[in-house]
Amino acid sequence: MSTDQHLIAEIKRELDWAAEEVKRTESEVLRLEKEFSEAIQKADEIDHARLYEEKLHLQGRVGLHDAYSLQRRAATRFATLCHVFEIASREKSSEDIREELCHFMYRAIDGEPENADQKDKLLELSEALKAYFEDGYSNEADEAIREAWQNIEETIRGLGRKV
Repeated sequence: MSTDQHLIAEIKRELDWAAEEVKRTESEVLRLEKEFSEAIQKADEIDHARLYEEKLHLQGRVGLHDAYSLQRRAATRFATLCHVFEIASREKSSEDIREELCHFMYRAIDGEPENADQKDKLLELSEALKAYFEDGYSNEADEAIREAWQNIEETIRGLGRKV
Protein backbone atom coordinates (compact mmCIF):
# COMPACT_ATOMS: atom_id res chain seq x y z
CA MET A 1 0.00 0.00 0.00
CA SER A 2 1.34 3.42 -0.92
CA THR A 3 2.08 5.86 1.87
CA ASP A 4 2.52 8.83 -0.48
CA GLN A 5 -0.62 10.36 1.02
CA HIS A 6 -2.35 10.37 4.35
CA LEU A 7 -4.90 7.54 4.62
CA ILE A 8 -7.83 9.98 4.70
CA ALA A 9 -6.57 11.69 1.53
CA GLU A 10 -6.25 8.33 -0.17
CA ILE A 11 -9.81 7.33 0.71
CA LYS A 12 -11.04 10.78 -0.34
CA ARG A 13 -9.36 10.20 -3.71
CA GLU A 14 -11.36 6.95 -4.01
CA LEU A 15 -14.53 8.92 -3.30
CA ASP A 16 -13.63 11.51 -5.94
CA TRP A 17 -12.98 8.75 -8.47
CA ALA A 18 -16.34 7.14 -7.68
CA ALA A 19 -18.11 10.48 -8.13
CA GLU A 20 -16.43 10.90 -11.51
CA GLU A 21 -17.60 7.42 -12.49
CA VAL A 22 -21.16 8.40 -11.63
CA LYS A 23 -20.89 11.56 -13.73
CA ARG A 24 -19.38 9.63 -16.65
CA THR A 25 -22.05 6.94 -16.43
CA GLU A 26 -24.89 9.46 -16.13
CA SER A 27 -23.56 11.24 -19.23
CA GLU A 28 -23.56 7.95 -21.12
CA VAL A 29 -27.14 7.24 -20.06
CA LEU A 30 -28.21 10.72 -21.19
CA ARG A 31 -26.44 10.21 -24.52
CA LEU A 32 -28.27 6.92 -25.03
CA GLU A 33 -31.56 8.54 -24.01
CA LYS A 34 -31.10 11.29 -26.59
CA GLU A 35 -29.99 8.86 -29.30
CA PHE A 36 -32.96 6.56 -28.77
CA SER A 37 -35.39 9.45 -28.43
CA GLU A 38 -34.38 10.61 -31.89
CA ALA A 39 -34.60 7.07 -33.28
CA ILE A 40 -38.06 6.49 -31.77
CA GLN A 41 -39.36 9.70 -33.34
CA LYS A 42 -38.36 8.38 -36.76
CA ALA A 43 -39.54 4.82 -36.15
CA ASP A 44 -42.89 3.30 -36.87
CA GLU A 45 -45.15 1.69 -34.24
CA ILE A 46 -43.56 -1.74 -34.65
CA ASP A 47 -40.05 -0.47 -33.95
CA HIS A 48 -41.03 1.58 -30.85
CA ALA A 49 -41.19 -1.43 -28.54
CA ARG A 50 -38.00 -2.94 -29.97
CA LEU A 51 -36.08 0.34 -29.66
CA TYR A 52 -37.35 0.89 -26.13
CA GLU A 53 -36.20 -2.59 -25.06
CA GLU A 54 -32.84 -2.06 -26.75
CA LYS A 55 -32.41 1.27 -24.95
CA LEU A 56 -33.17 -0.31 -21.58
CA HIS A 57 -30.73 -3.12 -22.29
CA LEU A 58 -27.91 -0.72 -23.24
CA GLN A 59 -28.60 1.56 -20.29
CA GLY A 60 -28.40 -1.46 -18.00
CA ARG A 61 -25.04 -2.40 -19.48
CA VAL A 62 -23.71 1.11 -18.83
CA GLY A 63 -23.86 0.28 -15.10
CA LEU A 64 -25.42 3.37 -13.55
CA HIS A 65 -26.76 1.37 -10.61
CA ASP A 66 -23.28 -0.09 -10.02
CA ALA A 67 -21.72 3.38 -10.22
CA TYR A 68 -24.16 4.68 -7.61
CA SER A 69 -23.38 1.71 -5.36
CA LEU A 70 -19.66 2.31 -5.75
CA GLN A 71 -20.07 5.97 -4.87
CA ARG A 72 -22.23 5.13 -1.84
CA ARG A 73 -19.62 2.64 -0.55
CA ALA A 74 -16.79 5.13 -1.06
CA ALA A 75 -18.74 7.90 0.71
CA THR A 76 -19.57 5.60 3.62
CA ARG A 77 -15.95 4.48 3.94
CA PHE A 78 -14.71 8.09 3.87
CA ALA A 79 -17.29 9.24 6.44
CA THR A 80 -16.54 6.29 8.70
CA LEU A 81 -12.81 6.89 8.69
CA CYS A 82 -13.28 10.63 9.28
CA HIS A 83 -15.48 9.86 12.27
CA VAL A 84 -12.87 7.41 13.60
CA PHE A 85 -10.26 10.18 13.44
CA GLU A 86 -12.72 12.60 15.07
CA ILE A 87 -13.25 10.18 17.96
CA ALA A 88 -9.51 9.81 18.44
CA SER A 89 -8.85 13.55 18.19
CA ARG A 90 -10.40 14.16 21.60
CA GLU A 91 -7.71 13.95 24.23
CA LYS A 92 -8.39 10.58 25.79
CA SER A 93 -6.62 7.38 26.68
CA SER A 94 -6.31 4.52 24.19
CA GLU A 95 -8.85 2.60 26.28
CA ASP A 96 -11.35 5.46 26.09
CA ILE A 97 -10.85 5.70 22.33
CA ARG A 98 -11.29 1.93 22.03
CA GLU A 99 -14.51 2.12 24.02
CA GLU A 100 -15.96 4.82 21.75
CA LEU A 101 -14.83 2.95 18.65
CA CYS A 102 -16.60 -0.16 20.01
CA HIS A 103 -19.87 1.74 20.12
CA PHE A 104 -19.36 3.27 16.70
CA MET A 105 -17.80 0.43 14.71
CA TYR A 106 -19.60 -2.60 16.11
CA ARG A 107 -22.85 -1.06 17.30
CA ALA A 108 -23.41 -4.06 19.54
CA ILE A 109 -26.27 -3.88 22.02
CA ASP A 110 -23.85 -3.58 24.91
CA GLY A 111 -21.26 -1.64 22.89
CA GLU A 112 -18.72 -4.39 23.10
CA PRO A 113 -16.98 -6.34 20.33
CA GLU A 114 -17.95 -9.97 20.12
CA ASN A 115 -14.55 -11.43 20.99
CA ALA A 116 -11.05 -10.67 22.27
CA ASP A 117 -9.60 -10.50 18.75
CA GLN A 118 -11.96 -7.66 17.85
CA LYS A 119 -11.08 -5.87 21.09
CA ASP A 120 -7.38 -6.27 20.34
CA LYS A 121 -7.80 -4.88 16.83
CA LEU A 122 -9.72 -1.89 18.15
CA LEU A 123 -7.07 -1.26 20.80
CA GLU A 124 -4.38 -1.47 18.09
CA LEU A 125 -6.24 1.17 16.05
CA SER A 126 -6.81 3.30 19.16
CA GLU A 127 -3.14 3.24 20.07
CA ALA A 128 -2.07 4.06 16.51
CA LEU A 129 -4.50 6.99 16.38
CA LYS A 130 -3.45 8.21 19.82
CA ALA A 131 0.21 8.14 18.74
CA TYR A 132 -0.70 10.06 15.60
CA PHE A 133 -2.43 12.81 17.57
CA GLU A 134 0.27 12.97 20.25
CA ASP A 135 3.36 12.72 18.06
CA GLY A 136 2.07 14.17 14.80
CA TYR A 137 2.04 12.83 11.29
CA SER A 138 4.82 10.52 10.18
CA ASN A 139 5.08 7.67 7.71
CA GLU A 140 5.32 5.29 10.67
CA ALA A 141 2.17 6.67 12.28
CA ASP A 142 0.27 6.51 9.00
CA GLU A 143 1.44 2.95 8.34
CA ALA A 144 0.34 1.86 11.84
CA ILE A 145 -3.10 3.43 11.29
CA ARG A 146 -3.39 1.87 7.82
CA GLU A 147 -2.55 -1.60 9.11
CA ALA A 148 -4.90 -1.31 12.08
CA TRP A 149 -7.69 0.11 9.87
CA GLN A 150 -7.28 -2.71 7.37
CA ASN A 151 -7.59 -5.23 10.21
CA ILE A 152 -10.77 -3.54 11.44
CA GLU A 153 -12.27 -3.51 7.93
CA GLU A 154 -11.51 -7.23 7.52
CA THR A 155 -13.11 -7.99 10.89
CA ILE A 156 -16.25 -6.03 10.05
CA ARG A 157 -16.53 -7.63 6.62
CA GLY A 158 -16.15 -10.99 8.38
CA LEU A 159 -19.29 -10.09 10.32
CA GLY A 160 -21.09 -9.59 7.01
CA ARG A 161 -21.15 -5.82 7.26
CA LYS A 162 -19.76 -3.19 4.94
CA VAL A 163 -17.38 -0.44 5.90
